[in-house]
Amino acid sequence: MPTFDSDPQPAALESVLRDAWDAFHPGQPAPLGWLTHTATRVHDYLGTHQPAPTPPAAPPPTVNEQVARLRRQVWRAVRDAVGDDDIDPDAANRLLNLLDLPGLPRHWQVRLTIPLTITVTATDPDDAFGTAESVIDDALDASGHDSHIDWTASGRDDATPGDLDPTTDDPRGLR
Repeated sequence: MPTFDSDPQPAALESVLRDAWDAFHPGQPAPLGWLTHTATRVHDYLGTHQPAPTPPAAPPPTVNEQVARLRRQVWRAVRDAVGDDDIDPDAANRLLNLLDLPGLPRHWQVRLTIPLTITVTATDPDDAFGTAESVIDDALDASGHDSHIDWTASGRDDATPGDLDPTTDDPRGLR
């Protein structure tokens, strides 16, 4: 009883080469060793030129990863629209807030009124205020921030004299 393969095997390379020889050279025998030599060369070629193995496919992203990617895409699209002046920054922040996304970073210029008490050594109230302003300016300059104090808009509330500072150098006028 014959058996039938549901999955027939492909023809052997030698039979394919023999059929190719017969198709191009009907009735002529193949030269001695041609079939063996050609089959060996084909096997060698296939062995050295196999395609690189494909890495296994990455697993599909989880729902949380898809949501995170969508949130990033929406935030970046809104940021780019604001950068292109297609949408007002305040409207964009309201939209992002509704979508529970972080607001857009913006540059802010902040004006603060701070009651500040500094102890300085000076000879009179005007000198005390000037020295205090210099101390603050020096501290801001050293911080590296782009900060500036508009001293013309500041109020000089009070300068209360205290004890003598014996550690100071001679005043400039005495040197």
